Amino acid sequence: MSIVLNSELKIYRNIRGFNFPSKLNSEDAKTILEKISIPLLEKGYKRYAVEGLNSLEKLDLYEEGKITVDVLENEKFSAIFLLENNPSILVNGKNHITIIKSTDDLNFSKLYGEVSEIDDLLDGNVEYAYRDDFGYLTSNPQECGTAMVIEANLHLPATDYFGMSSMRESLKRLGYIALPLGGSSKSVGAIYKISPDRTIGEKEGDYIDKFTNILKEITEMEEQNRKNLYLEKIIDLEDLANRAYGALRYCRIIDEEEMINKMSDLFLGIELSILKPKKNIELVDTINQFKNGHLQIERGSLLDAKSIDILRANNIRKMMKEVF
Repeated sequence: MSIVLNSELKIYRNIRGFNFPSKLNSEDAKTILEKISIPLLEKGYKRYAVEGLNSLEKLDLYEEGKITVDVLENEKFSAIFLLENNPSILVNGKNHITIIKSTDDLNFSKLYGEVSEIDDLLDGNVEYAYRDDFGYLTSNPQECGTAMVIEANLHLPATDYFGMSSMRESLKRLGYIALPLGGSSKSVGAIYKISPDRTIGEKEGDYIDKFTNILKEITEMEEQNRKNLYLEKIIDLEDLANRAYGALRYCRIIDEEEMINKMSDLFLGIELSILKPKKNIELVDTINQFKNGHLQIERGSLLDAKSIDILRANNIRKMMKEVF
């Protein structure tokens, strides 16, 4: 069953002797960028000044998870370093350095190894802001310590159907957060981002092991809830899946949130053999190709909201005809 959609590990670092990016002047921001550039360019990375990117390029990087909102907001001083199959490095976002890598499974140890390699490379060229009592210093005090953030996006439609409140409360008591997609107050596509709420007081290895075990428990719970849904609520399940099929197969205009919700129901129906496609498709890839940003990038121009919704519906109908 496809429950784990993707996972991400990022670490924040700041350079001793400089203000955090929100208080940086242009000269210090340039100095930081040059210090970081030397080892990364030697390794083969390409540097992109965020201010020099056009709107579609920024949108493309954001949709792919290679750039963050804080870097876009601080674009006059920020840059991104990219090298295929390697972690992305963001400079002068909410911290001086953010190193990011993602995967489609729960192999956080592998992600940590790849990110640590870049961390060590930079550590040999700059002096990090670090204190024995706090660990690595960051712009957000809750992220001090390891200054490492790990998170996973899980598709939990059956758990969501039976009610997420008890699981979210249990996670909160254990020091973890479960947020709906996009940080919304309501569930969107039954996709939840799970993450620890603080990084102080844990060694990286322990931090990763505990979180991985929590995620495995959640996936086991979702598997059991899917079985219960199939055995106890088969009519409701068939109705849910077939309504989603009908809406997606025949829609003429559909917004992004409705698309994600219907795709979630459609994939639940596929995975529980209510619907039988002619070819295999993946939830994340399918949702991504119909998101607002991707549609505009594919078209090569920025579109108004209604035009995006009409284009999305057209593309979805074509996909449904091919798949079913």
